[in-house]
Amino acid sequence: MNDALQGVRVIEMSSYVTGPFAGAMLSDLGADVIKVEEPGKGDPFRGWGDRLYSATFCSLNRNKRSITLDIRQDEGRDILLRFLAAADVFIENFRPGTLAKRGLGYEAVRELNPKIVYCSISGFGHTGPYRDRPGYDTVGQAMSGLLSLLTDPGDPKGMGLSFSDHLTGFYACYGILGALVNRLITGQGQKVETSLLRASLSFLAESASRYFETGEVPRRAHRTHTAGVFAFEDQDGLPFVIHLSSPEKFWRGFLDVLGKPEWVEDPRFQDRKGRTANHDALSSLSQEIFRRGRRSDWLRRLEERDVPCAPLNTLEEVFQDPQVREYGFPIEVEHPKMGKMRMLGSAIELSRTPPKIKSAPPILGEHTEEILREFGHDENTIGRLKSAGII
Repeated sequence: MNDALQGVRVIEMSSYVTGPFAGAMLSDLGADVIKVEEPGKGDPFRGWGDRLYSATFCSLNRNKRSITLDIRQDEGRDILLRFLAAADVFIENFRPGTLAKRGLGYEAVRELNPKIVYCSISGFGHTGPYRDRPGYDTVGQAMSGLLSLLTDPGDPKGMGLSFSDHLTGFYACYGILGALVNRLITGQGQKVETSLLRASLSFLAESASRYFETGEVPRRAHRTHTAGVFAFEDQDGLPFVIHLSSPEKFWRGFLDVLGKPEWVEDPRFQDRKGRTANHDALSSLSQEIFRRGRRSDWLRRLEERDVPCAPLNTLEEVFQDPQVREYGFPIEVEHPKMGKMRMLGSAIELSRTPPKIKSAPPILGEHTEEILREFGHDENTIGRLKSAGII
């Protein structure tokens, strides 16, 4: 085996971020991910750019094959059921109950294929008072408490990244992999469920534990203060960060670079508890000094003293970084019709079966005929399905 999930077939009928991101991670590991899309439209993210091939769509759909299929028609639904009968994994992110009404819910699919891992992703879960609400990324961030730790409630701002969507995709993939391992042991499939609210809240274990212990509602500043996190600007306004954390040597090195060894004796900063309580004063005093020099010089001196620090990079700067280049990022892939594109690679390495980007994201329905032939449909049948608008 050259790939960790070689031989695993995934049927993905999901859109936007959560399901497609889970599918992309599985595809990086070698799973054959067949993306089922609505004829003529496809995943709505396709329309966020030109030619139904937006950068947003491409970021989530590498390594997949696309088939268009109208499951609202009986024959289209029956074709999907035939796929599911031979699949290892099914990923869907429709509102709860939508697929069950069409005979595609977990119970119906399990009757057909007891070994299937059926992953259902929603906004809030399949039970509870919010079951039928629409769930989108910012809603998940806000309701879970995540956003309250990323912005200041007194001056609230939405985030520039879809945290809840991607977190939910991570947890979905985690659940799928766990269920696949369990199937190796028991021979049985199972249903995997996660939601924007549940996944986002589960991510907040550190802050939640602190709240349970103290009763104090955490805000964004709580972690920056307790973990010794600082953000500064140099004389040119270039930003950088420092993370002092717990080791005393980081604090001493920080003071040496600032030229303020006497702060060791300052009663406000003598121990970690004091530095936490007086974080804002320490930050303000340090910023006065850092504005007198250049970021590159400060970072060099901090690194020489082994103080954890980094430039606050823009994405343009990220891809010039030698460590990022060491990962091989960005990766260039080419689609035979859509041309070359640059993409990020996987976050992990495996020594024997490394994740790979083998193919560019598919154009809408690119593999429809190929997949149908694999499932035994002949040219006459494929032609008739086209004429009927089923594919």
